[in-house]
Formats: sequence, C-alpha cells, structure tokens
Amino acid sequence: MKNVFRIISSMAVMALFPAVAGAVGTYYNGNLYQNPQQRYTRAGYYNSYGYGAQRGYGNNPYGMENQMGNQKQNAQNKKTAQQTSNKQGFVLDAGLSHEIGKWEFDMNAAGSKLHYDNLAWNVFDARGVYYFGDNTKMQLKAGFKYGLQFGDSPMIDDDISSEYAVWSVVEMPVLDVGGTVQYEDTIVGTPAMSVGTSKDGKQMGFNIAFGLTDFFTWGRAKITPSIGYRYFKHELTTEKNYGLAVDVLDSASFVNCLQFGDEVQCGPLVEFWTEDGYPLANPKGYGGFQTDENGDVVMDDYDQYVFPNNTGWPRLNMGGTYYYEQPSTSHKYETEWAGPYLALDAEYQINKDNLLTGGIEFGLPIYKSTGDQPYRVDWAHPTSVEDKGGFGDAYHFAMNAGWVTAISDATSLSLGFTLDYYKVSDAKAKTYLSPAWYSAELDAINEILDAYDDGLLTDNDIDVDVYEEYQDIYTSWQSAGWAIEDKKEVNSVYKSMGIRVGINMRF
Repeated sequence: MKNVFRIISSMAVMALFPAVAGAVGTYYNGNLYQNPQQRYTRAGYYNSYGYGAQRGYGNNPYGMENQMGNQKQNAQNKKTAQQTSNKQGFVLDAGLSHEIGKWEFDMNAAGSKLHYDNLAWNVFDARGVYYFGDNTKMQLKAGFKYGLQFGDSPMIDDDISSEYAVWSVVEMPVLDVGGTVQYEDTIVGTPAMSVGTSKDGKQMGFNIAFGLTDFFTWGRAKITPSIGYRYFKHELTTEKNYGLAVDVLDSASFVNCLQFGDEVQCGPLVEFWTEDGYPLANPKGYGGFQTDENGDVVMDDYDQYVFPNNTGWPRLNMGGTYYYEQPSTSHKYETEWAGPYLALDAEYQINKDNLLTGGIEFGLPIYKSTGDQPYRVDWAHPTSVEDKGGFGDAYHFAMNAGWVTAISDATSLSLGFTLDYYKVSDAKAKTYLSPAWYSAELDAINEILDAYDDGLLTDNDIDVDVYEEYQDIYTSWQSAGWAIEDKKEVNSVYKSMGIRVGINMRF
C-alpha cells in the first residue's frame, strides 16, 4: 500500500508541475529562467484552460507576460503623467492659520517705547501658482491674506525705562536767601507709563512673484528661485488705557532724589502758588529757611511752609504728576511694509502621495507708519505722528515649512509652520502739532516778551533768554506747518509665528 500511495503522490506532483512552472513563468522572464510555457503549443497547457481564447492571446505563448509588461509600462506612464501634471497648469492653495505676534517701536532721541505684546491673529490666505509646463520651466505665483485679531492683548506705552525719556537739564529760577532770583541748571523729568488693551486689530497683505520651476535639483529635492513684490499692513488700536506720570525735580537748591547704593528714589515735584498763578517760593534743601522777595520767611527749619499775610489762599501745584484714565481709543496705528524680495522654495518627494516643502525669503520693504492719539490735545488729528523708512532702512526675513499629503488625484491637504520678521532702523519721525494749541502758546510768549519790552516785566520776573528761545522754536514749527521732523529717530520691529492648515487643488 505504501508503494501504491508513493506512486500516486508522484503522479500528482508531476501533474501539478506544469501549473507551478506556469505560475513561475508569470513572474520571471527568460532572461533568468527558461520559461516553461515555451514547451506548450496552442493545443497545450494554456488552451486547455482557455486563457488564450478568453484573453485574446491567440498563438502568442507570451501573452500573459506581454499583458503584464504593458500594465507595468502603463502604470509607469501614468505615474510620469501624474508627476508632470504637478508642474503644469494652475494650482490653488487656500488655508487658515493662527499666528502669535508682537509689534514694537522705540525712539532714539525722545526715548519713548511702545509695544503691543502677545498679539493673536486668525488669518485666511489664498495662493495661486501657474506653471507654464515642462518645456518652459517658469511659474507665476500670487497670494493674498487677511487676518483679524483674536482676543485681547496688552499695549504698553513706556516713557520710563529710557533715560532720554525721563531726564533733561533746564535753567530754572530759584530765590536765594535775600529774595534775588537766581537761575541754575536743574535736572527735571516726567517719567510716565500707561497700559492699555488692544483688540479688533486687522492685517492684510498680498504678493506676486516670478520663478524658475525646479531650477536646482538634488535627487528628490527640487528648489525654485523667485523674485517678487510683497505688501503687508497691520492696524492696531488701544482702548482702556491707564497711566501715571510723575514730575521730578533735582537741583542744588531742591534735592528730592535720594540714592541708596545703586537704587534711586525720587519724590514728585510739589510747589505752592499764589492765587494769581505765581510760585510762592522755591524750597531750598531740606532744612534752613527760604524767604520771598520781601524777606518774609516762607519755610522754617522744620520744612513747614509759612505763608505771608495778604497772599490769599495758596494753590498746590504738582507739576506733571497725575494719574489718568482713557476709556476710549487712546492709540491707533496703521503700519505698512512693502517692497521687493528674493525667495527659494524647496520640496522633497517622500512618495507619490506625500511631499515636504520649505522656503526662505529676504526682502527690502519700504516702511511707513501713521498713528493717532486722540487724547493728546496738543497733537493734530486724525494723523498725529508719521514715520517713514527709505529703501534699505528696513528688511524682511521669512521662513516656512510644511507637509502635503494627497487626498485624491487633484486634491491635497497641507499642514505647515510660518515665521515672519520685519525690522526698520533709524526711520524718519514726524509729529503733527495742534495749530490751535500751539498758536495760543506762541501768542502768550509774544505777549510776555512785549510786556518785557514795555518795562512791565523785569529780569527778576522772567528769564528773557528762555522765552526768546521758545519763541524761535514755536515760530519755526509754525513755518513748517506746525510739524516737527526728526531724522533717524524710529526703530520698529514686527514678528510673528503661525501654524497653517490648507487645501491644495490642481486644475
């Protein structure tokens, strides 16, 4: 029985061998193995199963191989066609991004600093690229973006941290013991700071560029250089602004700044004035005594003010020391960056469905910023300040990276990261003054100097040189249309980072 079973098994294996050999021949060609199907004619193995008749191979013993070869070649041609289509025609990419940013500027001479911190934006953008085709490896790209500020963020108007914003030296009148007016160099300043809330900001931008498609290629990596023009604008508004200013005086006759190690503490300026608006006395140190022009004591050894008879009730003058609230719009700025740029865009094909992208950009934009501070009664409105930077004063650097995955033959999903950095140095600053306010100031100065010329005021009453200096300054502002211009004054920076999700479609 064992021999019978062995013979039957051997016959079964021999019967199956052509089928196995046929299967092997399906996957291997004659270059490596002799195709067993060559042993069979039209009446042989294939026709016994009807493959030739059903699939139309006829007398061709290599029909299956030719068919699969054709399928493989068609797949390769299709893949090539798909890759070629990625660089032909029009491609549209639209997406949403969330950005975190900051805008700040500081002034060289004035010393003022203003910054909007922790800005949050929701931005919609659309980008289109037209590829001229394989024979013409060029492309035209354009984009547009529009964003709205998300939530609230703080604004800080800082006139404290810079020494130039706080201290200056002026000549002030001081009464000596005999009641004679003396003028001495006095260090004065008004450090101030306010904190407000920024909301409802807007941003908008567009760009257009011409590029050389896949000009550089390293394996699966392709790089496209391009040159273009970019415009970007952001608008920021501040409300609910709360601030504090302190008028500080430090001179040989009145010292109200004390130093403890490297710490300095200054008390606010306090003066007593008569009812007709003149200083009753200028204090002299923390001890001793002070007299008025008649020789009457106005301050004793205990730093107590003693008011002479017939002077009426004195008025307390705190100078520039005050607290303020500005519930409505206190600051409003519109800033533009616009100019040419160079860019390199790269892509790396992971497989037919996934792509990595990246790019860098460097531009030289023209800078312009206009601002309005409605609560400043001494400034003009709606344009209070204007800053401008020429070509080469500012630059823009940008980076982006992303991942693109295919959803269908013509649609892809993209996820990416963006970074932008704009900076201008030594831009020109222009402040527009209120004509009504400063015209009244100039008229008052002219009246005082006229009274001095008529003998109604003497050198003991006013410092003529100071009034004449201010008369010249105000007259020059009037000649310039009540505007003050400072060159190389403003340094400004805008920076942001964002995460973007988009849809890419080929047409």
